[in-house]
Amino acid sequence: MSGSLVIRSTARGVSDVFIPLSATQLMRRHLAAIRHALPYDAAQVLVFVRSADEHRQMAQIGYPPEVARVMAEDFTKNWPRPVWQPVESGDDLPPTIGSEQNLPGSFQQSAIYQDSLGPAGFRDGLTLELNHRGRYVGLANFSSFTENQYTPELRLRSLAFASLLGHAINDTARDLEAVPHTARATVIDQSGRTSSLAGREPCTLVQHADFLEAIQPLFDAPQSEVAFLWNVGRQWFRVTVRQANETADDHHPRVIIEQPIDRPSGLTPTEIRVVTRLITCSSNERIAHSLGIGVRTVHTHISSILAKLNTPRRTQAVASAIRNGLFRPEPNPEGSLAHLIQ
Repeated sequence: MSGSLVIRSTARGVSDVFIPLSATQLMRRHLAAIRHALPYDAAQVLVFVRSADEHRQMAQIGYPPEVARVMAEDFTKNWPRPVWQPVESGDDLPPTIGSEQNLPGSFQQSAIYQDSLGPAGFRDGLTLELNHRGRYVGLANFSSFTENQYTPELRLRSLAFASLLGHAINDTARDLEAVPHTARATVIDQSGRTSSLAGREPCTLVQHADFLEAIQPLFDAPQSEVAFLWNVGRQWFRVTVRQANETADDHHPRVIIEQPIDRPSGLTPTEIRVVTRLITCSSNERIAHSLGIGVRTVHTHISSILAKLNTPRRTQAVASAIRNGLFRPEPNPEGSLAHLIQ
């Protein structure tokens, strides 16, 4: 098995996944190179595999093996939780242990910190969300034995490294996002011409005119991948639309991947409509007007959504919905893909 590194996720019982050793070595070099500008005693990069809805460790430096496992598997279970509680309201810099208030429910009082990070000697930590062209691709964790290591200046500086690391792991994320064997897939271009993908059954959704109309904005979108929900009657699908290789006639082909699913997180159809409006509407009043329901009803739905997504704040629910494709496009301005992917 030379030339490959086996990444095993025992917690979720998934099959072994092979990441080229060169990619892991390269990521370790990236981490080593930024150490002088973003000091740490341990660092870890996790790649997100949307089809499996999980994070997998790509490379790490300095964490004891069990702590690295906890950070890769337990820390990420309900991301964006654990939730930091900033000392100052409006603090939108990358979260750190040192910047949160040590209150009930804070990360400092979590089992992850109390049972793993703390006993290992780590006193401060920084987490970066990694994105590439609007697509969430993973997380980077940095830990320090020094309290309050990550000052506002370092947190601001870390934003540049988040962009660089996101770019660096994008190819690995796409490699791991091979079309699942259980999914249907079809290549389609902007003119509506379709072709099959070797080894996969063709998508059924491309036979529906409303679906084809809904995805039109994606042919000119800068995002390399967009995921969302779709339903035909009571049957729900997780849909992923990816860029394909450009053709000579420049019709912007996309690969449509569909998988039949139960409604994610137990969300009801109405709650999925509310989640969709949360992304594009700024207030409960606008959501109520858009859906033709009362403001109090919207508030009740949002409370239920926050509980089901395990997120205490509206902004975190929106981030989770965008990242995990928990919205269903609709043929109106508030719910169209053109607005949802802005």
